[in-house]
Amino acid sequence: MAEEQKPAAAGFEIDAVGAGRTSLTYWQLVRHRLRRNRYGMTGMVLVVLIVVIGIFHAVLTPYNALSNHRDRQYYPPQLIHWLYADGEFQPRPFVYGWTEEMDPVTFEFSYVEDKEQKFPLTFFAPGDDWSLFGLAGSRRLLGVDAAAGHYMHLLGTDNLGRDVFSRMLAGTTTTLLMAFTVVMLAAVIGLTVGLCAGYFAGNFDLVMQRVTEFMQSFPDLPLYLALLALLPARADSTYVFIAFAGILVLLRWAPFSREIRGMVLAMRGMDYVRAAVAVGAGNRRILFRHIMPNTTSQVIVWVTYNFPEIILLETFLSFLGVGIQQPAISWGLMLNQILDFQTFNAAPWMMAPVSMVVLSVLAFNAFGDSLRDAVDPHGAT
Repeated sequence: MAEEQKPAAAGFEIDAVGAGRTSLTYWQLVRHRLRRNRYGMTGMVLVVLIVVIGIFHAVLTPYNALSNHRDRQYYPPQLIHWLYADGEFQPRPFVYGWTEEMDPVTFEFSYVEDKEQKFPLTFFAPGDDWSLFGLAGSRRLLGVDAAAGHYMHLLGTDNLGRDVFSRMLAGTTTTLLMAFTVVMLAAVIGLTVGLCAGYFAGNFDLVMQRVTEFMQSFPDLPLYLALLALLPARADSTYVFIAFAGILVLLRWAPFSREIRGMVLAMRGMDYVRAAVAVGAGNRRILFRHIMPNTTSQVIVWVTYNFPEIILLETFLSFLGVGIQQPAISWGLMLNQILDFQTFNAAPWMMAPVSMVVLSVLAFNAFGDSLRDAVDPHGAT
């Protein structure tokens, strides 16, 4: 009678010939869980797309974000067409130009598509000069023949005739750079303080907890407004960016350090840590080879969840005029141009950066939520 096959032991799989085979590692399981989550994978794809836009915006935009066209102020968005007015199909997409008209009753100016002005779109069209990672050029991914007087503004123009689409993509760089800088620095500081405070405990932990509580006692918004108000009115935009990022880091590392401290306090009494101490391992080796790797999942989740928070905070403060300053570009700074109803009524397309804010927040939240489920060691495989 054939021997009855026994179920595989935990952590092993039985192949066709019955030999034992080591199961997937922890990070392989994380990748497996993440790939099965369609919501999370969609968020990850969008995150990658947003990051690519932020890095290569100089090539993707049809115009330089600072270029202004005084003869095209408040131009409405131009739609891409494939059919002429008579219904004839064109293999190359094109946009119609605008003609300004005045209402004889209200004396208000408006723009009407001029069917006689057809501006074909071309890939790698010549445009404003750009530089990226030491490379320089003037070709843009999509554009029109500017030398022939053609123009293309897919999301219209602002009060200075600047292309809103180009500025929105360029603002992606500033906003993502702010979020990346703040989250990374806060994570490094919080992780270092939390590891040391939880492992060494004693007087060092007592002092660091008082410092952490002191940092957490500050009200966020009043402190942002007060500190940024101290900056000179004509301060350089780079200096303002650094100061703004420093303020955000100052108030973000403390809560994270307390989370890490709690995890380390629980790990100190575990068998693998005691075994490392028993064989004479030094504090540095125990911290960085045994304890810190077990906090990796918490760090990853914290980073992905704080990215959208920083994006929203930067957008909100820049919208109020106390964040990123000209000539730098960010989504919040673009929205700052439509503070009054009159401007919004004249150019509602200047609200386009809101779509990027919403898309970025949803993408990072979706990716962070799925990543949290994937790194959960008690989650279902």
